[in-house]
Amino acid sequence: MERTMPDDLNSSIFSKRTGRRVLICIRGRCAPPEQGAALEKRLLALVAQHGLDDPDHPQHVTCRVVQCLAVCSDGPIVTVHPEGVRYRLVDAAALKQIFQQHLLNGQPVEALRLPPTAGL
Repeated sequence: MERTMPDDLNSSIFSKRTGRRVLICIRGRCAPPEQGAALEKRLLALVAQHGLDDPDHPQHVTCRVVQCLAVCSDGPIVTVHPEGVRYRLVDAAALKQIFQQHLLNGQPVEALRLPPTAGL
């Protein structure tokens, strides 16, 4: 039996999201939790400086810390969605590069990418 969503659930609030979501691991196995927390603070500042914290902005960026991204080495690990690009060894300089190149211009930073099979 095919299921359909009620019309009220098909409203604009459930329409395809725009922008990107950034996840930062703070579990502590791949890097000290403080490093991930510092990256979150810095990224939120960059996002606000560029007005990307506005949900109506086409390049809207949200950032969340998470307990584990299932890599557990070469951290801090940062993942950018919807592309699912995972970055390793992210420090302040790498975060700035990810922000400028990937979040602002849509081009992943190849030199910082985690190999596709890492952590699987």
